[in-house]
Amino acid sequence: MSKPSLRTVLLLSASVIVVAILTAELDWTIRFPAILALLGSMSYMTLALDSRRRQTTELEQLRKTCEQLDQQAKMIVRSDLELHRTQEALDRKVASLLALHELSQGLRISLHPEEVYGKLTPSLVTSFGFSKGLAGVYQSTGIVSWKALIGVTEAQAQQIQGHLQTSGWLDRLLARPSPVTVTVAQRHEASAARFLELLESSCLVVAGIKPSAGPSGCLLLAREDLGTSAEQGDEELVGILAAQLAIAIEGCALYEEAWRARQGLERSIQERTQELEEANRQLTRLNKAKSDFVSAVSHELRTPLAAIKGYASLLRSGQFGSVQPAQTERLAKVEKHSDTLTELINNLLDIARIESGRVTMESRPLATKELLASLTDLFKLQADAKRLTLSMDADGVDHLLGDPTHLPRVLINLLSNALKYTPAGGTITVRLSRRDGHIVTSVTDTGAGIDAVELPKLFQEFYRAAHPINEQVRGTGLGLALVKRIVEAHHGKIWVESTLGQGTTFTFTLPEEPARTSPS
Repeated sequence: MSKPSLRTVLLLSASVIVVAILTAELDWTIRFPAILALLGSMSYMTLALDSRRRQTTELEQLRKTCEQLDQQAKMIVRSDLELHRTQEALDRKVASLLALHELSQGLRISLHPEEVYGKLTPSLVTSFGFSKGLAGVYQSTGIVSWKALIGVTEAQAQQIQGHLQTSGWLDRLLARPSPVTVTVAQRHEASAARFLELLESSCLVVAGIKPSAGPSGCLLLAREDLGTSAEQGDEELVGILAAQLAIAIEGCALYEEAWRARQGLERSIQERTQELEEANRQLTRLNKAKSDFVSAVSHELRTPLAAIKGYASLLRSGQFGSVQPAQTERLAKVEKHSDTLTELINNLLDIARIESGRVTMESRPLATKELLASLTDLFKLQADAKRLTLSMDADGVDHLLGDPTHLPRVLINLLSNALKYTPAGGTITVRLSRRDGHIVTSVTDTGAGIDAVELPKLFQEFYRAAHPINEQVRGTGLGLALVKRIVEAHHGKIWVESTLGQGTTFTFTLPEEPARTSPS
């Protein structure tokens, strides 16, 4: 039960007083109805006052509730405004990121570093939430050359360039390229206030562009309005934009440097190629002159050499009178050396003819069995004299394609060298096999071997390896040179493998099938 209010207590007290007065002065028949009427009135008044009190309380509670609802409504409106600003900031960031992505795609086709500064477009500036923008290159003269002007006149750009230079902002941006925000709150700073005045803006973000390669520069973006939420993200977005431009400039500079280096290298290669071609032409002419000279000299030598050999043979036969034994011996040596000189001249002639292309190698099948048999007959006596084992292994190869005159000379020369350099009791093996469409022929001996340093020079004309055996074994150094040219004239290859004290293997390959010529 609620406690009675003070007003109710006072009304009850007044009623008691009135009742006491009436009781004292009026007759009972009159006083009693009056008392009842008075009590009824007082009760009604009391009930009315209580009802009014309750209404007042309810109104007060309603007022408080309305105030609370009003506060909540104001909070909702403020939250909605904050959400709206946040959404705008997010939308701007998304638009900025999309613009950065599109910019990165466009920067890929830039080839010159200064072209990158011109990639600042009105749509890009708008996507970043700004209305004005400038991008320029720092020149060696100490000034900025603007490459992009968005919402800014040429006159304003010139004034801004001058202010950048005189205020020291340009040196600061080149030393520390991080973005700097200038707002109306900084109007007390003369240089900042001048920037805002020149751009007629309330917010400005300035950033330096300093790539590790390529020209440096600066970037300025400005807007009319100023929002706290937008201002907080400006430096980050502009920093990303400046960094992306710096990377693109660096890439262009490196590409341009590489391109110039490549152009220079190509020019050098072309010059060297021309020099080498000219040197090759000179070498070809000299080689031809040498071959012609060797061929002419050899021809000239063959006639007197044949006469010398013929006269020596006639003298030794006694047709011009009796010959003493000592004279016969000397004449035999003359014939022998004439034969050696004739072989040398023939080898020189063959090499010169093959080099000049005057000798055409035929491509006829040579029976392997007959070829190896003839080689065995030719070298058997020499092999038996040194107690050498001479073996031939055709391994199923029934024929070789080559010139019937020149190809046997290759095997004869290689076997002759093997017999010369293989000591008594050794082994010489000729082996044929098929490999990748070629016939592989090898001549292996267990002779003295050749030093690895000497191997690359063996096929040079007149070269003989520095070995004690060569002091005892006579030779011209033309045999292997002639062998190499005969093999190459057959479209083959020849090489040598050797180990000192263990032996040597000469290997050459020939096509298994004749070369196909395209129809003219």
